[in-house]
Amino acid sequence: MNWKLNACASLCVGILSLGLLPEASAQDGFTFDVDEVEAIDELPHLVELIEEGKRLYEDRKYAEASLRFNDVLMDTTAGAENYYPEAEYELAKTLFRMELYQGSLAYFSRIVEAGEFHPFYDASLRGLLLLTEVIPGDAMLAELLAGYAPLFPEVVPQDYRDTYAYLVGRHFYETLNIDESLRMLNFVSTSSDRYARARYIAGITHVANYDARPAVDAFRDVLRYLTRDAKPEELRGEERRLLDLTHLGMARVYYSTGDYDTSLSYYERIKRDSPRWPDALFESSWGFFQVDQFNQALGNLHTINSPFFRNEYFPEGPILAAVIYFYNCNFARVRDVLDDFDYVYEGVKAELEGVIAANNDPALMYEWTETWRAGEYEGDTEVRSALRAALSDRQVEKSFALVKAIDTELETMEELPASWKTSALGDSLLQEAAIAQSFAVSDAGQLAQQRLERVIGELEGLVSQQKRILFEVARSERGEIEAELRAGMQLDDRGPGDGPSLDITDEHLYWEFDGEYWKDELGFYFFNVKSECRR
Repeated sequence: MNWKLNACASLCVGILSLGLLPEASAQDGFTFDVDEVEAIDELPHLVELIEEGKRLYEDRKYAEASLRFNDVLMDTTAGAENYYPEAEYELAKTLFRMELYQGSLAYFSRIVEAGEFHPFYDASLRGLLLLTEVIPGDAMLAELLAGYAPLFPEVVPQDYRDTYAYLVGRHFYETLNIDESLRMLNFVSTSSDRYARARYIAGITHVANYDARPAVDAFRDVLRYLTRDAKPEELRGEERRLLDLTHLGMARVYYSTGDYDTSLSYYERIKRDSPRWPDALFESSWGFFQVDQFNQALGNLHTINSPFFRNEYFPEGPILAAVIYFYNCNFARVRDVLDDFDYVYEGVKAELEGVIAANNDPALMYEWTETWRAGEYEGDTEVRSALRAALSDRQVEKSFALVKAIDTELETMEELPASWKTSALGDSLLQEAAIAQSFAVSDAGQLAQQRLERVIGELEGLVSQQKRILFEVARSERGEIEAELRAGMQLDDRGPGDGPSLDITDEHLYWEFDGEYWKDELGFYFFNVKSECRR
């Protein structure tokens, strides 16, 4: 059995988790129905072993049943191989009922890898779908499911088609197979509880393919579906989370097409109590910058710098602020902002590099990440925010959950009778589960390291932008800046000492910031930035 593959966690950008459904769902939802297979020449002792295993299975004596089916697989009598397919299938089913899900996946994978000529190939699809409910994330499982895609929808039972199309469509998105992803996701019907998520993933798939119009259409499908029976403010839980993600998706698409006003209108739909509100504040700052509303852009950046958002991570914020000051020829402030950036984020970068250097083995990185996940890491606020941004996504969560799932299986096997543990099957599964656990730890550790390296790479990119801005500041101060860049700046006939340029509406009161943040003021800050450029 290829336990390394069975232990691999999914490495996608993904976005929505399968989740672990209650045990009753996995045990009682799907069934392992199978059509009759062609009769074979009988070997009485193997026929009896299979029939006895089935009786034990029906009596819920799964451990004993598993040994009978394994006895068939170990039989070397001439012609015994004719009985292997049924024994593999029955053993995969039985291990599932024993909650030995990795072992079950290993035997189902034998069947799927044998191909359509295996008499239980079609029936095994039901088993794979069952496993998606109880295995937190497994690349091998997703690949096995995707193997049925060329036969879709005929080979997939009617009741399972929406579920299959969603799971495989998401897998194809994660593996960048855009066309197949959209084919599968577009199959999910409006009667499915996965419809909204399928349309959302279709939307971000179109975004990845630089197709703005179909992306917008898909996101609109999500919004219509979510609000068909309720107002947006009435949504809760997963539906509210998906609503906010869709608004962000719409805002980003319109920003990418240069329709900044529409983009800003979608950012504004994300409410203050949403976990996505800090993202909306920061990203909309770029939109306000594009439409020359510099005061609003800087006000948003001021908000996310408040203590209320100390756990958020926006290292690009100082870069944007510096660009705004640069466009307004306020070069002293550019330097001040970038000095602060350098002071904070050079330290963050050095700390992350130190973590990687001290844990340069995947197993060590896994242990370190577990320590961090347990809340036992002590570091500066900015470093903790960077770690949270790097290690809190669902891909990382699923990779660590897979390790825990295998640990649970090892514990389950240890509690089985000694007669099972010392059997050939028990000994084999115990050894291979230990190997699977080792590979899962390695994969999770590698993923954690990749996430930290990605953050370091992003910081290095921002440092490069910082240096470029300072270079342009120096050129501007020497009068060497290109004419076309100068022409693109905000020009103002007033001198540096002229009055404030704030545009305050009747709905707001102007009150100077005194250094203390108030929660009800968040999102309403404006900066008084005055252009010092000359024509």
